[in-house]
Amino acid sequence: MISTLTDAKRPDSLACILKEVSRVGGHVRERLSADMMFLIGQLQGSIQIEHDTRFPEYPTMLTSCLELLSAFSGMERENINRGLGWLFLTIGRRLERAIYLTRQLREITTPLAEQDWSLLECLLEVADSSMTYRTRYYTTLQPLAVLDVLMADETNPRSLDFQLSHLADLYQKLPRHLPDDLQAMRDALAVLRGFDLRELKYPLPGAEMSANGSEGLSRLERFLRELERLLPSWSNNLSSRYFSHARTLPITIGQ
Repeated sequence: MISTLTDAKRPDSLACILKEVSRVGGHVRERLSADMMFLIGQLQGSIQIEHDTRFPEYPTMLTSCLELLSAFSGMERENINRGLGWLFLTIGRRLERAIYLTRQLREITTPLAEQDWSLLECLLEVADSSMTYRTRYYTTLQPLAVLDVLMADETNPRSLDFQLSHLADLYQKLPRHLPDDLQAMRDALAVLRGFDLRELKYPLPGAEMSANGSEGLSRLERFLRELERLLPSWSNNLSSRYFSHARTLPITIGQ
């Protein structure tokens, strides 16, 4: 856990990501306000860990980092003109959320053991959707209900449906967008909305799964696995088409 937070040599660590934010922000500083550049500078310094730092002090550092990220996100949403730069920024956010959310949802398409049931709470916390869940379901955590909130809820800004829907809408606004890629995302959204969670049978820990229930969850797992492959390919096509001269390749889903 400490390595994930502080090891700048790990590309998936918080320290490395914030360092990259600072680097990219420096390249486009003429398009960012002084206040936003100040927040970027504060972010990189928010997790400067001394060798003798004790683990109980890490939550305080993370809280400070989260406050700065929230402030930057708020300024971006309220102050940046809705031009091409904002479109790329927002598409990147939706893509990243969709990629990570797809990976997380695949973890619960396989029936959970009793000791793994707490994963449901973790997924809701990561997606900042615990309150949404509890206001809708006055019950203990259930996998299908969590899937409803994090996968199928069109009104939840942290759900997979929300990400895919907005990705297609935003991409359509880009000049010279690829019709094949746009159709691929629309197809993925249509397949996602085609799943009826009421028909899935999710067994309780220790219970045997019926054949029908197993087939439904397996089909959902295959779709999420394919979507996990599709999203990075679509991201690469965006980079190739707008930021380099490499050839873009068509992407499809369901084949």
